[in-house]
Amino acid sequence: MPTYPGQMGQPLPGVNPTGHKIFQDAKFAGSSEGRSQLGLGVRARPPFRVLQLDRRLVVDIAHTW
Repeated sequence: MPTYPGQMGQPLPGVNPTGHKIFQDAKFAGSSEGRSQLGLGVRARPPFRVLQLDRRLVVDIAHTW
């Protein structure tokens, strides 16, 4: 049973970085043994933090720095 329904190398379902100041791309890298990997392409290296809230992953990125 897949952990996440995304397709490897394809954009993340429901994520559209078009027009965003920081993000360029967001792709699914795969799932194995209950762990999923994804990639976020950014235009610069802003400060960020990653949080887990309930069953969600939150990537909080500064818009200005």
